[in-house]
Amino acid sequence: MLLAEDNPADVVFFNEAIEDSQTAAKVYVVANGADVLRFVQREKPFADAPRPEVIVLDLNLPVRNGKDVLVDLMNEPELRTIPVAILTTSTSERHVCRSYSPGRCVYFVKTDEFARLKEIVREIADYARKLSEPPSAEAR
Repeated sequence: MLLAEDNPADVVFFNEAIEDSQTAAKVYVVANGADVLRFVQREKPFADAPRPEVIVLDLNLPVRNGKDVLVDLMNEPELRTIPVAILTTSTSERHVCRSYSPGRCVYFVKTDEFARLKEIVREIADYARKLSEPPSAEAR
């Protein structure tokens, strides 16, 4: 899981929710949109970075905002398949997921309620797990 978040307090809160919800996820953190792209493209200093199962993306990032990151991901065929979970303060930006690969983007509004954040973390993990599973025989 790649968490793109520039607020250190939100990073701590997110990691506490991961741990408390017993969600099995390794969380990597970047603090700006340019580093999201460097991470997924395995550029320095992220040359050894794993491909994230999901990118948890704040829209209000420095250097390169989350909307621009989505556009960049969409423009790269090998990257547009990475699921994205938008986690941001804005309730009015839900439309940004429409510009990403169909079914590969979900939207959540940040919360300061720990119980709700744990639910969001579980939903993100379930979403990523579902998209990484091969289709069942019935679905084919």
